[in-house]
Amino acid sequence: MDQTIPPKRSAEEIWLSRSTLALTEAKNHPPANAYSGRSVKINGGKLAEGYRVLDTILGRNKVRVQLRRAERHEKKGVKRRRLSSERWRKRFAHEVRKKVELVIKIRNRGA
Repeated sequence: MDQTIPPKRSAEEIWLSRSTLALTEAKNHPPANAYSGRSVKINGGKLAEGYRVLDTILGRNKVRVQLRRAERHEKKGVKRRRLSSERWRKRFAHEVRKKVELVIKIRNRGA
């Protein structure tokens, strides 16, 4: 069992290797702009796949919902109630999910 220990590198060598890696990464990825989070690269002309990925990103970021809400002004009190309701619904759905998981777990145990 011949195990060779790699030679220790100096701090300057480590810094140089990491900085060159960071520079190559920066060259491969252009700086972010207003559209960078909502753009998708199309590989091999697969337009439908790219559209599906973009649609998923827009859905996850709730862009369409924000756009619909921005069409009309919403009063402060109405907005506060709506946000409170959304928070409550999210919490309630999470709790229901947890209870259903618990019931399934208990049933699988044979109770």
